[in-house]
Amino acid sequence: MKIQGDIKMIKIVRELVEYLESNDISDEDVSLNKIENAITGDLSELIQYSDNDISDSIKGAIKNTNNTQIEKIINRIKMEQSIKKYADENETEKRDEEKSYLLELFSEVAAPDEIIIDNGKVKLEYSYCDSDELRKKVNGIRKWKIDNARETISKELGIPIENITVIKSVSEYVEFIASLDCEYNYVSRGQKDCTFELKPSLHRIYSGEYASHSAILETEFKQKVSFYDESLNRKSVEEIRAYAQHFGLPTNYLDFTEAHLISLLFAVEEYEYNIQHSIVYFVDAMSYNMDVIKEEVKLVDFSNENDREGKEKKYSDKSYFIKVGNSNERIHFQKGCFLKVASGGDLKLLLSRYTKIVLIDKECKERILKDLFSLGITFENIYPDKDNVVKTIKFMKNNM
Repeated sequence: MKIQGDIKMIKIVRELVEYLESNDISDEDVSLNKIENAITGDLSELIQYSDNDISDSIKGAIKNTNNTQIEKIINRIKMEQSIKKYADENETEKRDEEKSYLLELFSEVAAPDEIIIDNGKVKLEYSYCDSDELRKKVNGIRKWKIDNARETISKELGIPIENITVIKSVSEYVEFIASLDCEYNYVSRGQKDCTFELKPSLHRIYSGEYASHSAILETEFKQKVSFYDESLNRKSVEEIRAYAQHFGLPTNYLDFTEAHLISLLFAVEEYEYNIQHSIVYFVDAMSYNMDVIKEEVKLVDFSNENDREGKEKKYSDKSYFIKVGNSNERIHFQKGCFLKVASGGDLKLLLSRYTKIVLIDKECKERILKDLFSLGITFENIYPDKDNVVKTIKFMKNNM
């Protein structure tokens, strides 16, 4: 493109020439800011034209025989505009890079609609309607505040709200236990996070064919562990499953206990976990088993091999509470029992009819754990090994 053929460029050059001549400005006196404020044209337009184009335009704009000085000044202006453009582009690139980092950071909460970086400040803009991501996040925080958590749990698990209690101390927990009708009939289970689904580990990993997966896992466990523990060869299938469960092998068992203070310890053991409130499930195992398998027994005894095989076949499609004998020290010390969950087992009946819930305020976990320690209920009581003796000592040293 030739500058003399561009009306806009001719106008800019003429304005520049008139300004420079009328102000008698030398090369040393040039102030880009002053010139930009004085003329109406956009000086950045100069960048796209060659020095020869600009020279031809100057000759067309003025009839002086000596226009070398003005040409020199205009070319300097062009050079400064080029430097400014490069700096602006570099700054824009930096700003875009910063925006990408900020977007990555804040997207962990909710991605902003716009990020503005200006004068050392960052502004985030969000739309905030009910359907927007940020609003949903805020509502999610609100519904799990301790004052709202009872209602939230009730809606999500289908448990009547009157069967949900919030506690902030061991004494309140003991009062709750004392209020239970036929407390002996109940088993309990503590979890550090009230939003974790009540579901066996095997069912979390696989979507079906649980018996097949379970058999493969348990066979491999028995083959490898029997090298270290010869007693494993004398254990029943159910005892091996319970034993393996305590070492993290996926099974169709859910751990429960008959000792409710131990459930509370499980719930607050990781007291520094403050993302969510802890929970203890209390289930009337006697009434539940009576309803499901028509046996008036709190825990079906699987310690007898002959009884176990008959009942396992008879109730193969049912979920029910069992005990397997003291297959290891942990089960003994924890007074452990299990909910044996059937393939496709639906726990809605258990939750809606036979379950009461204690929610433990996440702000009170450490204090409750200290109170349990004061009562002699410590990690080494439920995990009888050297590691948990040390864990108990460290907690008492650092927190009591």
